[in-house]
Amino acid sequence: MTPLLSELPERLTGMRRLVAWLPIFALAAVFSYLLVLVGFPAATLLGAMVAGIVFGVGGTRLSVPKPVYTLAQGFAGVFIARSLTPSILIDVAVHWPLLIFMTALTLVSAFIVGWGLNRWGGVPKMPAILGSLPGMSGAMVIIAYERGIDGRVVALMQYTRLASVIVAVSLMSHFLPNMSGAAVAGDTGVTIGDWPAVVISMLLAASSLVAVRFRFLPAAAMLFPMLIGAVLESSGIFHIVLLDEAIALTFAVIGLEVGLKFTGASLSQLARMIPAILVSGLALLILGGLLAVLLRLIMPVDPLTALLSTAPGSTETVAIVAVAGDAEVSVVLAFQTVRMFVVVLFGPVIMQQLSRLPIWRS
Repeated sequence: MTPLLSELPERLTGMRRLVAWLPIFALAAVFSYLLVLVGFPAATLLGAMVAGIVFGVGGTRLSVPKPVYTLAQGFAGVFIARSLTPSILIDVAVHWPLLIFMTALTLVSAFIVGWGLNRWGGVPKMPAILGSLPGMSGAMVIIAYERGIDGRVVALMQYTRLASVIVAVSLMSHFLPNMSGAAVAGDTGVTIGDWPAVVISMLLAASSLVAVRFRFLPAAAMLFPMLIGAVLESSGIFHIVLLDEAIALTFAVIGLEVGLKFTGASLSQLARMIPAILVSGLALLILGGLLAVLLRLIMPVDPLTALLSTAPGSTETVAIVAVAGDAEVSVVLAFQTVRMFVVVLFGPVIMQQLSRLPIWRS
Protein backbone atom coordinates (compact mmCIF):
# COMPACT_ATOMS: atom_id res chain seq x y z
CA MET A 1 0.00 0.00 0.00
CA THR A 2 1.38 3.38 -0.99
CA PRO A 3 1.92 6.03 1.71
CA LEU A 4 -0.92 8.10 0.23
CA LEU A 5 -3.39 5.22 0.47
CA SER A 6 -2.25 4.30 3.97
CA GLU A 7 -3.00 7.86 5.17
CA LEU A 8 -6.45 7.83 3.57
CA PRO A 9 -8.37 6.29 6.56
CA GLU A 10 -6.90 8.90 8.93
CA ARG A 11 -7.85 11.68 6.54
CA LEU A 12 -11.39 10.31 6.25
CA THR A 13 -11.67 10.11 10.03
CA GLY A 14 -10.54 13.72 10.36
CA MET A 15 -13.02 14.75 7.66
CA ARG A 16 -15.89 12.95 9.41
CA ARG A 17 -14.97 14.69 12.68
CA LEU A 18 -14.98 18.05 10.95
CA VAL A 19 -18.37 17.32 9.36
CA ALA A 20 -19.71 16.30 12.79
CA TRP A 21 -18.66 19.67 14.19
CA LEU A 22 -20.49 21.66 11.49
CA PRO A 23 -24.02 21.46 13.05
CA ILE A 24 -22.59 22.60 16.42
CA PHE A 25 -20.80 25.52 14.75
CA ALA A 26 -23.99 26.44 12.88
CA LEU A 27 -26.16 26.41 16.00
CA ALA A 28 -23.53 28.37 17.94
CA ALA A 29 -23.45 30.95 15.15
CA VAL A 30 -27.26 31.31 15.20
CA PHE A 31 -27.41 31.74 18.99
CA SER A 32 -24.47 34.16 18.96
CA TYR A 33 -26.00 36.25 16.18
CA LEU A 34 -29.31 36.53 18.05
CA LEU A 35 -27.50 37.60 21.22
CA VAL A 36 -25.48 40.17 19.28
CA LEU A 37 -28.73 41.62 17.91
CA VAL A 38 -30.04 42.25 21.43
CA GLY A 39 -26.72 43.72 22.54
CA PHE A 40 -25.28 41.08 24.86
CA PRO A 41 -21.56 41.39 25.66
CA ALA A 42 -19.54 38.22 25.03
CA ALA A 43 -22.46 36.97 22.90
CA THR A 44 -20.26 34.41 21.16
CA LEU A 45 -19.27 32.92 24.50
CA LEU A 46 -22.88 32.52 25.64
CA GLY A 47 -24.17 31.36 22.25
CA ALA A 48 -21.48 28.70 21.88
CA MET A 49 -22.07 27.48 25.42
CA VAL A 50 -25.80 27.02 24.81
CA ALA A 51 -25.08 25.18 21.54
CA GLY A 52 -22.58 22.96 23.37
CA ILE A 53 -25.14 22.12 26.05
CA VAL A 54 -27.75 21.23 23.39
CA PHE A 55 -25.42 18.83 21.59
CA GLY A 56 -23.76 17.54 24.76
CA VAL A 57 -27.08 16.55 26.30
CA GLY A 58 -28.16 15.30 22.88
CA GLY A 59 -25.45 12.65 22.98
CA THR A 60 -22.56 13.95 20.91
CA ARG A 61 -19.17 12.47 21.79
CA LEU A 62 -17.26 15.44 20.50
CA SER A 63 -15.10 17.51 22.84
CA VAL A 64 -12.86 20.49 22.32
CA PRO A 65 -9.29 19.23 21.65
CA LYS A 66 -7.03 20.15 24.55
CA PRO A 67 -4.48 22.12 22.43
CA VAL A 68 -7.32 24.17 20.94
CA TYR A 69 -8.71 25.02 24.38
CA THR A 70 -5.21 25.85 25.65
CA LEU A 71 -4.70 28.18 22.69
CA ALA A 72 -8.08 29.80 23.38
CA GLN A 73 -6.97 30.47 26.97
CA GLY A 74 -3.84 32.10 25.58
CA PHE A 75 -5.86 34.37 23.31
CA ALA A 76 -8.17 35.17 26.23
CA GLY A 77 -5.13 36.21 28.27
CA VAL A 78 -3.83 38.46 25.49
CA PHE A 79 -7.31 39.90 24.95
CA ILE A 80 -7.58 40.75 28.64
CA ALA A 81 -4.04 42.17 28.67
CA ARG A 82 -5.10 44.89 26.20
CA SER A 83 -7.19 46.44 28.96
CA LEU A 84 -4.67 46.04 31.77
CA THR A 85 -2.36 48.63 33.19
CA PRO A 86 -0.05 48.58 36.21
CA SER A 87 -3.12 49.64 38.18
CA ILE A 88 -3.95 45.99 38.86
CA LEU A 89 -0.74 45.67 40.87
CA ILE A 90 -1.59 48.92 42.64
CA ASP A 91 -5.07 47.58 43.40
CA VAL A 92 -3.62 44.40 44.87
CA ALA A 93 -1.03 46.29 46.90
CA VAL A 94 -3.45 48.92 48.23
CA HIS A 95 -6.49 46.73 48.79
CA TRP A 96 -4.87 43.43 49.79
CA PRO A 97 -6.68 43.26 53.20
CA LEU A 98 -10.00 43.72 51.40
CA LEU A 99 -9.03 41.12 48.78
CA ILE A 100 -8.25 38.54 51.47
CA PHE A 101 -11.38 39.45 53.44
CA MET A 102 -13.69 39.10 50.42
CA THR A 103 -11.97 35.87 49.37
CA ALA A 104 -12.55 34.46 52.87
CA LEU A 105 -16.23 35.47 52.75
CA THR A 106 -16.61 33.83 49.32
CA LEU A 107 -15.12 30.59 50.63
CA VAL A 108 -17.43 30.71 53.67
CA SER A 109 -20.39 31.16 51.31
CA ALA A 110 -19.22 28.18 49.26
CA PHE A 111 -18.86 26.12 52.45
CA ILE A 112 -22.43 26.98 53.50
CA VAL A 113 -23.76 25.95 50.08
CA GLY A 114 -21.75 22.69 50.14
CA TRP A 115 -23.01 21.89 53.63
CA GLY A 116 -26.61 22.51 52.54
CA LEU A 117 -26.13 20.18 49.56
CA ASN A 118 -24.88 17.47 51.86
CA ARG A 119 -27.64 17.92 54.48
CA TRP A 120 -30.64 18.30 52.21
CA GLY A 121 -29.52 17.52 48.66
CA GLY A 122 -28.23 13.98 49.07
CA VAL A 123 -24.75 14.88 47.82
CA PRO A 124 -21.90 13.03 49.58
CA LYS A 125 -19.63 15.07 51.85
CA MET A 126 -16.43 15.26 49.81
CA PRO A 127 -18.03 16.00 46.40
CA ALA A 128 -20.23 18.62 48.09
CA ILE A 129 -17.17 20.42 49.49
CA LEU A 130 -15.01 20.20 46.38
CA GLY A 131 -17.85 20.93 43.97
CA SER A 132 -18.78 24.11 45.84
CA LEU A 133 -15.29 25.63 45.95
CA PRO A 134 -15.31 28.67 43.62
CA GLY A 135 -12.32 28.79 41.32
CA MET A 136 -10.73 26.67 38.63
CA SER A 137 -13.47 24.21 37.65
CA GLY A 138 -11.12 21.91 35.75
CA ALA A 139 -8.64 21.85 38.62
CA MET A 140 -11.36 20.88 41.11
CA VAL A 141 -12.44 17.96 38.91
CA ILE A 142 -8.82 16.77 38.54
CA ILE A 143 -8.31 16.95 42.32
CA ALA A 144 -11.49 14.91 42.79
CA TYR A 145 -10.32 12.09 40.53
CA GLU A 146 -6.83 12.11 42.03
CA ARG A 147 -8.27 11.65 45.54
CA GLY A 148 -10.82 9.00 44.64
CA ILE A 149 -13.80 11.37 45.00
CA ASP A 150 -16.76 11.00 42.62
CA GLY A 151 -15.57 13.33 39.87
CA ARG A 152 -18.91 13.14 38.03
CA VAL A 153 -20.70 14.93 40.87
CA VAL A 154 -17.91 17.51 41.22
CA ALA A 155 -17.88 18.12 37.46
CA LEU A 156 -21.67 18.51 37.32
CA MET A 157 -21.61 20.97 40.24
CA GLN A 158 -18.68 22.99 38.90
CA TYR A 159 -19.84 23.23 35.29
CA THR A 160 -23.47 23.87 36.20
CA ARG A 161 -22.36 26.79 38.35
CA LEU A 162 -19.95 28.01 35.67
CA ALA A 163 -22.73 27.95 33.06
CA SER A 164 -25.01 29.80 35.48
CA VAL A 165 -22.33 32.42 36.12
CA ILE A 166 -21.78 32.99 32.39
CA VAL A 167 -25.51 33.53 31.87
CA ALA A 168 -25.85 35.68 34.99
CA VAL A 169 -22.87 37.97 34.34
CA SER A 170 -23.91 38.35 30.69
CA LEU A 171 -27.37 39.47 31.85
CA MET A 172 -25.77 41.80 34.40
CA SER A 173 -23.49 43.30 31.76
CA HIS A 174 -26.49 43.86 29.50
CA PHE A 175 -28.89 45.42 31.99
CA LEU A 176 -26.75 47.05 34.68
CA PRO A 177 -25.52 50.59 34.06
CA ASN A 178 -21.76 51.07 34.07
CA MET A 179 -20.63 53.95 36.24
CA SER A 180 -16.89 53.56 35.98
CA GLY A 181 -16.42 55.36 32.69
CA ALA A 182 -14.16 52.52 31.54
CA ALA A 183 -13.84 51.90 27.87
CA VAL A 184 -13.39 48.53 26.33
CA ALA A 185 -10.24 48.09 24.40
CA GLY A 186 -11.20 47.36 20.86
CA ASP A 187 -9.79 47.52 17.35
CA THR A 188 -11.14 50.12 14.98
CA GLY A 189 -9.74 48.17 12.05
CA VAL A 190 -6.50 46.44 11.15
CA THR A 191 -4.34 48.23 8.61
CA ILE A 192 -1.35 46.88 6.73
CA GLY A 193 0.94 48.51 9.25
CA ASP A 194 -0.78 46.65 12.10
CA TRP A 195 -0.04 43.17 10.77
CA PRO A 196 3.38 42.81 12.46
CA ALA A 197 1.66 43.58 15.80
CA VAL A 198 -1.10 41.08 14.93
CA VAL A 199 1.48 38.35 14.29
CA ILE A 200 3.38 39.13 17.51
CA SER A 201 0.11 39.15 19.48
CA MET A 202 -0.79 35.74 18.03
CA LEU A 203 2.63 34.37 18.92
CA LEU A 204 2.20 35.70 22.43
CA ALA A 205 -1.13 33.85 22.65
CA ALA A 206 0.53 30.71 21.27
CA SER A 207 2.99 30.77 24.17
CA SER A 208 0.11 29.24 26.15
CA LEU A 209 0.97 25.89 24.54
CA VAL A 210 4.30 26.02 26.37
CA ALA A 211 3.08 27.82 29.50
CA VAL A 212 0.47 25.12 30.17
CA ARG A 213 3.37 22.94 31.35
CA PHE A 214 4.23 25.43 34.12
CA ARG A 215 2.80 23.48 37.04
CA PHE A 216 3.84 26.14 39.54
CA LEU A 217 1.44 28.69 38.02
CA PRO A 218 -2.32 28.02 38.22
CA ALA A 219 -4.13 28.69 34.92
CA ALA A 220 -0.72 29.28 33.34
CA ALA A 221 -2.12 28.98 29.81
CA MET A 222 -4.06 32.19 30.38
CA LEU A 223 -2.02 34.00 33.04
CA PHE A 224 1.41 33.74 31.37
CA PRO A 225 0.42 35.43 28.05
CA MET A 226 -1.74 37.87 30.01
CA LEU A 227 1.08 38.97 32.32
CA ILE A 228 3.62 39.29 29.48
CA GLY A 229 1.09 41.13 27.34
CA ALA A 230 0.13 43.46 30.19
CA VAL A 231 3.78 44.38 30.79
CA LEU A 232 4.34 45.12 27.10
CA GLU A 233 1.06 47.03 26.73
CA SER A 234 1.48 49.17 29.84
CA SER A 235 5.12 49.94 29.11
CA GLY A 236 4.32 51.45 25.72
CA ILE A 237 6.89 49.21 24.02
CA PHE A 238 4.24 47.28 22.13
CA HIS A 239 0.50 47.60 21.46
CA ILE A 240 -1.51 44.40 21.30
CA VAL A 241 -3.63 44.04 18.16
CA LEU A 242 -6.04 41.13 17.78
CA LEU A 243 -8.36 40.40 14.89
CA ASP A 244 -12.06 40.46 15.72
CA GLU A 245 -12.31 36.97 14.24
CA ALA A 246 -9.68 35.68 16.66
CA ILE A 247 -11.57 37.17 19.61
CA ALA A 248 -14.85 35.65 18.43
CA LEU A 249 -13.25 32.22 18.01
CA THR A 250 -11.69 32.50 21.47
CA PHE A 251 -15.09 33.17 23.02
CA ALA A 252 -16.65 30.34 21.01
CA VAL A 253 -14.06 27.75 22.05
CA ILE A 254 -14.37 28.63 25.74
CA GLY A 255 -18.16 28.50 25.48
CA LEU A 256 -18.11 25.12 23.72
CA GLU A 257 -15.67 23.74 26.30
CA VAL A 258 -18.16 24.52 29.07
CA GLY A 259 -21.27 23.47 27.17
CA LEU A 260 -20.02 20.11 25.94
CA LYS A 261 -19.25 19.06 29.52
CA PHE A 262 -22.97 18.47 29.96
CA THR A 263 -23.72 14.97 28.67
CA GLY A 264 -26.96 13.05 28.66
CA ALA A 265 -25.29 10.09 30.36
CA SER A 266 -23.93 12.09 33.29
CA LEU A 267 -27.20 13.95 33.76
CA SER A 268 -29.26 10.75 33.75
CA GLN A 269 -26.94 9.01 36.24
CA LEU A 270 -27.06 11.97 38.62
CA ALA A 271 -30.66 13.00 37.92
CA ARG A 272 -31.77 12.93 41.55
CA MET A 273 -29.07 15.44 42.48
CA ILE A 274 -29.71 17.90 39.65
CA PRO A 275 -32.47 19.97 41.35
CA ALA A 276 -30.38 20.40 44.50
CA ILE A 277 -27.29 21.28 42.43
CA LEU A 278 -29.24 23.90 40.46
CA VAL A 279 -30.59 25.41 43.68
CA SER A 280 -27.08 25.44 45.18
CA GLY A 281 -25.70 27.25 42.13
CA LEU A 282 -28.43 29.85 42.42
CA ALA A 283 -27.77 30.20 46.15
CA LEU A 284 -24.06 30.79 45.52
CA LEU A 285 -24.89 33.42 42.91
CA ILE A 286 -27.21 35.18 45.36
CA LEU A 287 -24.55 35.10 48.08
CA GLY A 288 -22.07 36.49 45.55
CA GLY A 289 -24.54 39.31 44.85
CA LEU A 290 -24.79 40.10 48.55
CA LEU A 291 -21.01 40.21 48.75
CA ALA A 292 -21.04 42.60 45.79
CA VAL A 293 -23.37 44.90 47.75
CA LEU A 294 -20.94 44.74 50.69
CA LEU A 295 -18.00 45.45 48.37
CA ARG A 296 -19.74 48.57 47.04
CA LEU A 297 -20.23 49.83 50.60
CA ILE A 298 -16.50 49.46 51.26
CA MET A 299 -14.98 50.31 47.88
CA PRO A 300 -16.15 52.94 45.35
CA VAL A 301 -16.84 50.71 42.34
CA ASP A 302 -19.79 50.49 39.94
CA PRO A 303 -22.39 47.70 40.35
CA LEU A 304 -21.15 45.63 37.41
CA THR A 305 -17.54 45.68 38.61
CA ALA A 306 -18.62 44.68 42.11
CA LEU A 307 -20.74 41.78 40.84
CA LEU A 308 -18.01 40.48 38.53
CA SER A 309 -15.43 40.77 41.32
CA THR A 310 -17.44 38.50 43.61
CA ALA A 311 -18.94 36.20 40.94
CA PRO A 312 -18.02 32.55 41.77
CA GLY A 313 -16.90 31.66 38.25
CA SER A 314 -13.83 30.82 36.23
CA THR A 315 -11.32 33.65 36.00
CA GLU A 316 -11.06 33.76 32.20
CA THR A 317 -14.82 33.75 31.61
CA VAL A 318 -15.52 36.48 34.16
CA ALA A 319 -12.57 38.54 32.93
CA ILE A 320 -13.54 38.48 29.26
CA VAL A 321 -17.11 39.45 30.17
CA ALA A 322 -15.64 42.26 32.27
CA VAL A 323 -13.69 43.52 29.25
CA ALA A 324 -16.68 43.18 26.92
CA GLY A 325 -19.01 44.81 29.46
CA ASP A 326 -16.80 47.86 30.15
CA ALA A 327 -16.23 46.99 33.82
CA GLU A 328 -13.08 47.99 35.70
CA VAL A 329 -10.98 45.05 34.57
CA SER A 330 -8.09 45.69 36.94
CA VAL A 331 -10.38 45.51 39.98
CA VAL A 332 -12.22 42.41 38.73
CA LEU A 333 -8.98 40.59 37.94
CA ALA A 334 -7.44 41.55 41.28
CA PHE A 335 -10.28 39.87 43.19
CA GLN A 336 -10.67 36.91 40.82
CA THR A 337 -6.94 36.18 40.61
CA VAL A 338 -6.37 36.28 44.38
CA ARG A 339 -9.29 33.92 44.92
CA MET A 340 -8.11 31.60 42.16
CA PHE A 341 -4.65 31.28 43.70
CA VAL A 342 -6.10 30.67 47.16
CA VAL A 343 -8.53 27.99 45.93
CA VAL A 344 -6.09 26.18 43.64
CA LEU A 345 -3.12 26.28 46.02
CA PHE A 346 -5.00 25.65 49.26
CA GLY A 347 -8.17 23.94 48.00
CA PRO A 348 -7.10 20.40 49.02
CA VAL A 349 -6.05 21.59 52.50
CA ILE A 350 -9.30 23.52 52.93
CA MET A 351 -11.25 20.46 51.80
CA GLN A 352 -9.52 18.15 54.28
CA GLN A 353 -10.02 20.53 57.21
CA LEU A 354 -13.69 21.07 56.42
CA SER A 355 -14.32 17.34 56.03
CA ARG A 356 -13.20 16.76 59.65
CA LEU A 357 -15.95 18.92 61.09
CA PRO A 358 -18.66 16.80 62.81
CA ILE A 359 -21.51 18.45 60.90
CA TRP A 360 -21.69 16.33 57.76
CA ARG A 361 -24.26 13.69 56.98
CA SER A 362 -22.79 10.34 55.92
